[in-house]
This record gives sequence, structure tokens and C-alpha cells, in this order.
Amino acid sequence: MSTFRDQLQSIADGAPAVDLAERVIRRAERRRRGARAAAGAVVLAVAVAVVAAGGAIVTGGQRGGVITSGVITSKVTDTLPASGVGPLSHAYYDWCGEEWTPGRNTHTFARECAQWNVVTRAGRTYRMPEALSVYTEQSADEYMNTNAPLVISADGERVAYYSEKDQAFAVRDLHGGQVWTVPVPVSRAELVARPVLLLLSPGGTRLGLWGGSGLDVVVEVETGHVTHLPDGWHVRAVGDAGGPVIVTREGRDDELGALREDGTVRAFPPLEDTPPPDLGQPSPDGRTLAYLTGMTGAATSTPGPSERSTANATIVTLDAATGETLRRTRLRGAPRDFGAMRVGGWLSRTEVVVTEPVMDRVPKRGETPTLGERTYRVDVRTGRVRPLAVHTFRGWAGSLELPGF
Repeated sequence: MSTFRDQLQSIADGAPAVDLAERVIRRAERRRRGARAAAGAVVLAVAVAVVAAGGAIVTGGQRGGVITSGVITSKVTDTLPASGVGPLSHAYYDWCGEEWTPGRNTHTFARECAQWNVVTRAGRTYRMPEALSVYTEQSADEYMNTNAPLVISADGERVAYYSEKDQAFAVRDLHGGQVWTVPVPVSRAELVARPVLLLLSPGGTRLGLWGGSGLDVVVEVETGHVTHLPDGWHVRAVGDAGGPVIVTREGRDDELGALREDGTVRAFPPLEDTPPPDLGQPSPDGRTLAYLTGMTGAATSTPGPSERSTANATIVTLDAATGETLRRTRLRGAPRDFGAMRVGGWLSRTEVVVTEPVMDRVPKRGETPTLGERTYRVDVRTGRVRPLAVHTFRGWAGSLELPGF
């Protein structure tokens, strides 16, 4: 996408013109063009992952109320144990820390270092070889569809991914070790040809797929029950069992609705805000949805304080059953360069997590760029914004996934 492509070109002369945090930007863009899908009771600790040369070194702490912990590594040797793993703080892959040129060297990344890595809140990092990461056969023309999706439940205890062995998506309980295969076959060739994105409910008990052509479904993870959406609708947000399933109309991201138990859709009133916002997960009680609007310059290339304005930035809440607006609250306390684009899960009954892309500095020639995301907590009643954490890795391209997003 142009945002991160432009940022990449601004940090390294001659670097590949690619999307650096493709999952972050790709989600927002696909919502705008009607060909994407995304998705808490609680979003717990988050971390900083800085990828550099050498073995695994765990660092951590809290600075000024902002959680900072991380794993400095470029070669993750431990594979994810079958069970007994604590909640995740995030997942990432980094193209082995090497420069990636779509259509030229993508085929060279069939290596362990290009696999998804998962990081626990305790700071342990594991490779997850069973989760397909990059599409080594992808063409330059389709570089936006670069990797198989992986998402983490808001509580950090379950992860959804594509299992090439099973030719299907799967959900894994990290502590107990249970793995549930989604009973909707999807070949690797299908994924390479067209994007399929995942939405995992806050507790990981439901999985939504947005892919079109029979892949717009909601799956009860533990029973395998599959609900197909009506033609022309895609999954937008998924609550746990008994909670709402929010859908959006094909090609009209400002038209939302709630999926009824009989498989029909209750259409919501059109959203007041344009462009269509990035909708977060349902609240812990399943009654409320939230989104951000009114910021200017949040998605411009190489953004800085002079290009961003939060004067009209607003957190909006909706009734998850009717789509009616419940509250519109101006943000307060946001930093000058605040440019959050996405809303994730809920930290409490009143606070949501939001995130923005990070590119902190311009590296010297020969130095690997730092990429990632910065998160904040936003009170939906008062609009108060507080820093939460920074999540970064060093690489020319890659992806970083946070719980609840």
C-alpha cells in the first residue's frame, strides 16, 4: 500500500517498493475496496520485538507506564511446544531480516527464518512451522497477498492459522494443546490466488473467514458448526458464543448488519462517518462496538506532527444489536503525532486498544529499518488516550500481529 511503500522509500535508498506491515495496511485498504476481512474481553500484555543479529536475548520492563518487553533475535531455534504455552504477546515474521523484492527473490524464502514466530508474555519466542507464513510462489503483481493469515485471540490463549498439512485453517489452544481443524477445505493454491482473512473472537471460540466464493463463514471452533453468510455479506467482527456477528455488505463498507440465528441479516443504519472506519471487536458483554474517526493525516506517507491533526478525532460506540450510535466522544490527551488506524479488543468495560504504524527513525545506509506498531488505550466514555506499548521489529518487510486485532 502507498503509505508504507512511501515510508520504505524514505528510509532506504534503493530499497524494494513493498508494503512493510502488509497485514496492518492491507486490512484497512481491503475494507475500502470490499475485498478484505478482519477482526475482547481483555487484551493483556503486549510487547516490543526487535529483530537483530545474534541469539535470543530477552529484555523487559515498564517505562513511564508504557509496557516494553521484547525478544532480540534473528534465528529462533525453539519450535512451539505441543502444550503448556502461556498467553501470547504477539507474533511476527521478518523475511529473515533480508531485503525482499517481490517477484524476484520471494522463492528463496522457503526457510525456517521466514516462518511465523510467536512470542509469549513471559518473553519466550518459538517458531511455529505448522503455520504457513509467506507464499514463496507469489508473483510481483500480487505482492499485497504475501502471506497466509495468522491471528491471536484477545486473551492471547488461542491462535488461528493456515495448516498446509490439513489444507485448512486451524485454531490452537496454546496451554491445553488442543487443535481444531476448520471443516472448510482451502488449498494453498486458493490462498495464493486470492486473500482469505481471519477474525477470531475474543476468547477464540469462534472464527470468521472472509474470502468470497463459499469462504464467507463463521465457525464454532470446538463443535465445527459452520454458518455460511448470505450472498453479498462478509464477516466484519465476531463475538464469542452467544455474542454478535457483525457483517458488512459487499462493496459497501459503510453498510453493516448483525447476523441473526436463522442466518439472515438485520441491516444497520448507514454509518455517519466516511471513509468507513476500522471496526473493533465487540465489548466484553457483546453489546457495544467501537471505532475511531475524524483524524487527518493518519494514513499519509511519512507522517509527522505537522501532517496530523487530532482536533476532530472521535471515538464512536455503536449498539451491536441495532447499529445505532450510542456515544461520540472527542479524544483528549492524544500526542501530537497520534495516528491510530485500527481498533482492537477491550481492556475493560470502557477501554479499547488502538494501534498505529511505527517507523521511528531513518536508518543509516546499511542499517536495517525498524518497523512495527504503537498501541494506546482509549476510554470510550471520556475519550482519554494513554500510551500502552510499542511493538517493533527490525527488517525490510514482514508482519506483526497483536492479540485482538
